Amino acid sequence: MNKSEFYKDARTDGRGPLAGIRVLEATNYGAGPICGMVLSDLGAESIKCEQPQGGDPIRAWPPYVCGANGKDLWSGVWGLTFNRGKRAVTLDLRQPEGQDLFRRLAAQADVVIENFLPGTMAHWGLGYADLKAVKPDLIYVSISGFGQWGPLSGKRGLDPVGQAMGGVMAATGEADGPPLRVGLAIADNMSGWLGALGALAALHYRRNTGCGQWVDASLIDAMLSSSDVKLMGVANAGMQVRRSGNGTDLGAPLDIFPCADGEYLFIHALYDHLWRRLCEAIERPDLKDDPRTRDWAARAANIPFVNEVLGEWTAARPLAQAQASLDAAGVTCGPVLSFPQILATAHYREREGVVELNHPTYGPLTHYGFPTKFSRTPARPRSVAPALGQDNEQVYGELLGLSAAERQALTARGVI
Repeated sequence: MNKSEFYKDARTDGRGPLAGIRVLEATNYGAGPICGMVLSDLGAESIKCEQPQGGDPIRAWPPYVCGANGKDLWSGVWGLTFNRGKRAVTLDLRQPEGQDLFRRLAAQADVVIENFLPGTMAHWGLGYADLKAVKPDLIYVSISGFGQWGPLSGKRGLDPVGQAMGGVMAATGEADGPPLRVGLAIADNMSGWLGALGALAALHYRRNTGCGQWVDASLIDAMLSSSDVKLMGVANAGMQVRRSGNGTDLGAPLDIFPCADGEYLFIHALYDHLWRRLCEAIERPDLKDDPRTRDWAARAANIPFVNEVLGEWTAARPLAQAQASLDAAGVTCGPVLSFPQILATAHYREREGVVELNHPTYGPLTHYGFPTKFSRTPARPRSVAPALGQDNEQVYGELLGLSAAERQALTARGVI
């Protein structure tokens, strides 16, 4: 199949599967904005509310796009990534007038997203119960470190804390080394995506029943839900979770192997049928019947030997040659790609995993695309992230019907 065949039934108006859904965000930093970004990429209209002075702190985080000096709050790559495709308004939620404006916006929204410490929005009169009173069928998504209830619900949590307390760090690192943080904001990303998943499920339920609901997502739950079998294994099967670097104590080969040109190839041939293919590819058919390697259990008992054999084979060949041999044999493998290498790989651009969005000041900026493909209603980033307060006039003037004089007065009082 080629790309044009997959998209042969695609709508030509560029509207994604969530076209017609309006999202209102009171979000900052990572998890909340990511949730809004997902819904925006899917075609929803997302209105992000930020403090009039400085906006979401993530706007000021480095690095900055080339040519920027960091003083421009429209140039930080964190904010440009997580707020793409949205509309931006300034609004001080700590002021009663700002709270009233937020309630008026919520009355015209389908989904509200917030990621403050539990209780903060309710303290401002903007909790689920408050907004349900003005929009009974509202979907209200809260994302926090530890959830809306429970002994730890009042504890502050950011991505590394979610990783630390959700089992990820305990399972990550070299066998003889300390726990390690995953090098990406995996807790923020997972909780943001799960918040979006919750919103979608709640929207489906509302469509069938007319009822809205509160969706509660957290960093800690996101990390626990991504721990594959470890939680159940420890609780029910006496499993011990050990750090194992890039390999696994379940068997071999499953690890990265250095090649002659300094590149790395990840090889996964735990299963017996893959192992037999690999033996042919590396011209070691004898290993198919060797008592040390003939089946999964034998290889699990002789991991150092298996890795030594494969390491010698890859070390004698450049990456391209080693990968080509294993690909031809049907062995699961892949190069360890740096981000510059990813950007230079045609497959990612063909799949729109790498896309360009035009910034009025800095020109075309490269983003990752939306990972799930829809043949009829393609989802994709639709515009560069907005400048702070970029949509104040349109949202407050057209959506809420505030006059120019009213908007000017609110601006003068620091409400918007």
